[in-house]
Parts: sequence; structure tokens; C-alpha cells
Amino acid sequence: MLYFIKENTIHTHPVAQGCIAVYQREQLRDTIPRSVEECPYCMKVWPGRKD
Repeated sequence: MLYFIKENTIHTHPVAQGCIAVYQREQLRDTIPRSVEECPYCMKVWPGRKD
């Protein structure tokens, strides 16, 4: 899975349903750094949500 950081928040690429972040050619990475916040839509599994 690939990730990108936007405004100090990490998101998946492509972004998850419900996330309003837009990928604009930020650096893609395959690791999650410690110093960033996790997007609740991209990084969490919400109960009852079907992908």
C-alpha cells in the first residue's frame, strides 16, 4: 500500500471513501513516519463500512 502526506496527515493512495484529501503529486511512500497524524478515513476501519 502506498501513502502520501498532506498537511502533516498521512493518507492512503488512492484515498479512502469519505476522505476529502486530494493527491497532488506529493511524494508516495510505503512506510508510515512517526511524526504525522493518521487520517481517520484512510487509516482506520470503520465498523459497518463495506469496501
